[in-house]
Amino acid sequence: MRRVSCTVALVALIAVSSGCYHHHLRANGDRVNSTYFRKTLDSPSGGKRTDFVVPPPVHDSQVPAGLASSADCKDNGLYEVGITSYWKYAAGNVFSFGRWSRVKVEWLCAKQPPVIGPTGLGPRPSANVEATRPVPSVSPQPQKARQDELTKRTVHAFFWGALQQNLLPPAPSAAYKTPANCKSMRLVKLPVNYGYSLITVATAGLWSPMRVAWKCAEDPSRELQRPAPGPLQEMSGARNPTLLQLVPLRARNSSSGPGISSKEANDVPR
Repeated sequence: MRRVSCTVALVALIAVSSGCYHHHLRANGDRVNSTYFRKTLDSPSGGKRTDFVVPPPVHDSQVPAGLASSADCKDNGLYEVGITSYWKYAAGNVFSFGRWSRVKVEWLCAKQPPVIGPTGLGPRPSANVEATRPVPSVSPQPQKARQDELTKRTVHAFFWGALQQNLLPPAPSAAYKTPANCKSMRLVKLPVNYGYSLITVATAGLWSPMRVAWKCAEDPSRELQRPAPGPLQEMSGARNPTLLQLVPLRARNSSSGPGISSKEANDVPR
């Protein structure tokens, strides 16, 4: 009986005074503000399951009033996001069967890099190269599609938050899943995972995994490295021999200006 009471007391002590988990995600850029924007995000009423998004909408009903308009980080995305969770938050998610969840977040906006000179400038090819260059076909941009996809990782915390995993620069490699490969993050998404909450509760906070996802914001400096597109390939037949062969002789005579018809040519004295 004494052992049972000690076990219950230990679990209660863990639930009340410990089990605090912190995770930080940071991009490879500069921050524009030194004070964090902080909010506690709760699941919506009605028991609908949803994923938390950082930065939260300023005028969202889930977010209390008082969030500054600059907290949306529209200029250049997010520089750093901090996530705080507790053992009691995981227990609430488990015992409500996923209908209630909560997480605390804080974030910093990224600094927008300066744009030097007008965009789109670059070396222009010669006229002969432009005339013989084939017209490029319209095809989807795989790089843009990859930027629109979420990159997902699972971060872990052990021993009631004594050991916690963060995703900070520098990145081990370009293919490694980390926000350090982004100049800034467009948004960070926190999928609510019932199984991870169950692991946190079952291990009494010794192990707490969490799922995170993010999108990289577009880098404005890449636009400066793109060469300017050449003129359109709509050129006259006089400058393009290939197109000249496709134009009928009568059409070429009529396009060259007013001429003499065949009937008038017979009336001309020889």
